[in-house]
Amino acid sequence: MRSIRALSASAIFDGQVVLKDKALLIEDGIILAIVNRNEVASNLLCEEYPNCVISPGLLDLQLNGCGGVLFNDEISHTTLETMHQTNLQFGTTGFLPTLITCDFAEVRKALAVVKAWFTQYGNCRGVLGLHLEGPFISLEKRGIHPAKYIVPPTLDLLQEIAGYAKFYPLKLTIAPEQFTVAQIDYLVQAGVIVALGHSNASYQQAVAAFQHGALSVTHMFNAMSGMTGRNPGLIAATLAHTSYLGVIADLLHVDPANLQLLAKLKPDTTYLVTDAVTPSGTSLTEFNFAGKHLWVRDGRCVDENGTLGGAYLTMNVAVQNCVVHCGLSLAQALKMATSIPARLLGIEAQVGRLAIGCRANLIALNLATYVCTIL
Repeated sequence: MRSIRALSASAIFDGQVVLKDKALLIEDGIILAIVNRNEVASNLLCEEYPNCVISPGLLDLQLNGCGGVLFNDEISHTTLETMHQTNLQFGTTGFLPTLITCDFAEVRKALAVVKAWFTQYGNCRGVLGLHLEGPFISLEKRGIHPAKYIVPPTLDLLQEIAGYAKFYPLKLTIAPEQFTVAQIDYLVQAGVIVALGHSNASYQQAVAAFQHGALSVTHMFNAMSGMTGRNPGLIAATLAHTSYLGVIADLLHVDPANLQLLAKLKPDTTYLVTDAVTPSGTSLTEFNFAGKHLWVRDGRCVDENGTLGGAYLTMNVAVQNCVVHCGLSLAQALKMATSIPARLLGIEAQVGRLAIGCRANLIALNLATYVCTIL
């Protein structure tokens, strides 16, 4: 006998637009249809979520840690599970664990741990792939990344990394000025999602990287060459070209005016990330990160010099900030947290949208509090 769930709320967000007076039909964890609310069969009890919007689960493509753990500290199945369970409390159903610049032996371990996770679960249990943020970055724009582990890209190291792109989505943040276009070509052809970040690239160097297949930019505006009249830098290159870009919407890393600008200029390729670290989702006030002791002060994660080290942020709050403090529409903010990151990873047929055949990774987002309930 078929077991079909019917769900309805104040609104349903399908990955593009907010729909009213609709119901969602689900069977065996797969979306069957979105129908008019009054068309739900009389023999189905419709689950109601008043004052909420039903949405695809939120996706975070840059998550260093949360729930009291950090991927760099312990690269393990246990850490990934803790991150996943913490994420669910805040509406995030999929994420890229992020490993910042470290000894390359740890990079190898991260690649293998995520492969083992995918062997067991595929992308059905939170982890959507892996984001390597380094070690091929700029010394000048390293931020809190430890300088001693920054290395030049060699063919041997790139081959080691690229070999894993056939197992799961693999995003690699690089400083393009450290690369030849042939090396970028190699990564792209191997299926690696090349992102530009922690970079002091010139406009020309960044444009060349985009022209050779770089797809994204890591934490837009932060740790990158700025835009001036004579030196357009990576920021201008990103705005001028069709590229995805992640942005940290904690209102500390990026001013609300810049978030509004991105939503206006790049509405279909800007996506939200948390760049969250150990304390996110907890009441911790200090922790270790990248060989330094950090504190949570006024919502910032900082070292003794005030240098930002990740963010104290969850994805539901990032969405809330975009709507409440930046004036973005609910549809735009949710799109930046669901369908756009799914499209970047090439998994939009499975997650990030409410369409026939997609997985029913759903949340009910309270329209007043932005508290999320996993459905």
